[in-house]
Amino acid sequence: MKRIRGIVLWGLTAWFLCAGPAAAQSQSAEEAQSLVRETTDAVLSRLEAKRETLQQNPEELYALIEDIVLPHFDFEAMSRLVLARHWRTASEEQRRQFVEEFRRLLVRTYGTALLEYSGETINYRPVHAEENADRVSVPTEVVSDRGGPSIPIDYRLHQADGKWLVYDISVDGVSLLLNYRNEYNSVVRREGMDTLLERMSEKNGRAPS
Repeated sequence: MKRIRGIVLWGLTAWFLCAGPAAAQSQSAEEAQSLVRETTDAVLSRLEAKRETLQQNPEELYALIEDIVLPHFDFEAMSRLVLARHWRTASEEQRRQFVEEFRRLLVRTYGTALLEYSGETINYRPVHAEENADRVSVPTEVVSDRGGPSIPIDYRLHQADGKWLVYDISVDGVSLLLNYRNEYNSVVRREGMDTLLERMSEKNGRAPS
């Protein structure tokens, strides 16, 4: 699962790293796929051009992801899905801290995964969605130049304020958020929300707030 998660994360980063501001009006499912297709080639070129600089200065990579990538994620929706029923029982402060720590965790994970990209090819499959749908899954597959089976990756987006935002991804039909949900909810059930927040903060390399 660790390897799969890494593939997913560089895939998402590659998708959005060069994306400009989303359009104000609603976009069709086909436009969502076009966004994926048109930005991926550009970002991989940018990665190769700056790889040495980013490897030597990880904080620059994190700042780049924070500034360009993360505005295209719906972190509150992701946090609700990860915590499930525990979101409803959490305090406002616990919710705020969870969203912040989850965001920081993904920034660092994306950064590591992005630098591990080594020339895999991304193929795009047809998008099937009703006209004017406000949720869409953009199916792709990652093909290694070293052989082996391709890995299907679906990017799940929904519309909020007239723009597409990522709220989940799946690999081989397995949701990344479900993986986090199983891990985090186990901690909350056994030891409580504050313990989960402390562990996330420690993993992110800073003292609890």
